[in-house]
Amino acid sequence: MDNSDNNHTSNSSNLITTIIPTYRRPELLKRAIDSVHRQNIEGIMVSVFDNNSGDNTKNIVNTFKESGYCITYHEHPTNIGAIANFEFGIKSVKSPYFSILSDDDYLLPDFYNYAISALEQNPELMFWAGITINVDEENTIWDARVDRWPREGIFSPPEGITHILNGMSPTWTGIVFRKEVLDSIGLPDKHVLGPSDLDFVLKIAAKHPYMIQKHPSAVFTLNTASFSNTQPLSSFWPGWKKMFINIEMAISNYDDESKRKIMQTLHNDAIRMLFRRGANALAQGRNDFAKDAAQALRNDCGKPGLALILSLLANICSGLPWFQKFYRKTYLFAEKGIIEKKANLKEKFKDLIQTL
Repeated sequence: MDNSDNNHTSNSSNLITTIIPTYRRPELLKRAIDSVHRQNIEGIMVSVFDNNSGDNTKNIVNTFKESGYCITYHEHPTNIGAIANFEFGIKSVKSPYFSILSDDDYLLPDFYNYAISALEQNPELMFWAGITINVDEENTIWDARVDRWPREGIFSPPEGITHILNGMSPTWTGIVFRKEVLDSIGLPDKHVLGPSDLDFVLKIAAKHPYMIQKHPSAVFTLNTASFSNTQPLSSFWPGWKKMFINIEMAISNYDDESKRKIMQTLHNDAIRMLFRRGANALAQGRNDFAKDAAQALRNDCGKPGLALILSLLANICSGLPWFQKFYRKTYLFAEKGIIEKKANLKEKFKDLIQTL
């Protein structure tokens, strides 16, 4: 059944829409909605898009509505998939600004105050980004990319896109977008699949100025059951190749040297991503994924050395169960070392992390 409340239209007083796609996470959804209404700013519209959860998700939304919150709810008659649900939500935006919040993530205090103040003072900016803290399901802090940026302030093309590369893109959970960006860039490209959020932010940065401020703005959950951690390489690697095409088009008016550097950096990002995910897949026992990642490194990226390493490890893990266990222990030990090296993040942000 298709259940729609308030037919997704925004009142003229709505300043910002928070888009929350959701699927069978009612308790986490409750935390996400509550974090929006703690923003202490007038004119927030929360729009929840339920991918046919079939649970008490609607009851959670109704509880907030009965408490006087400005919130709309739409339930799809069937599960249309995560990417299509995000697109459906973004299409609904009528307010001057919007942000995108997954149901297992949450916002931090004064995010919208900082963002909207900056955007209203600088009408040329298409988005504002703060620090998004990346945590795993045990609330261990893994990263806070924007905290590592060289400076705060306004970034304009072509400088803006170069700062987002090298794995430094702000997560869109901690971004407020100006609605006009949809007229300029269009919707996120669903054909890019998993990295469609990165593709969206890169295309904006290639064309428009934006602002970075090192204000803790959101918490993003690294979910072990996420699409990218459970699906085959074929479910997202073609999307990366589509992103290469999109970004090349977005920077077509740049000088040749700038275009060369940007595309080379983006390809290097892809190489690191493939190798890292392949190594992680081996620790999970997903040896076929690692073999596919090796093939992509060899055939698409021209990296036979890295491909050989992954292939050899995958073959050994497949043939020797004891080596698979040894590899897993070694990988987890290395991960623990990485976390320990980031102890400063824990001290800096630990008081902002919530537990259910």
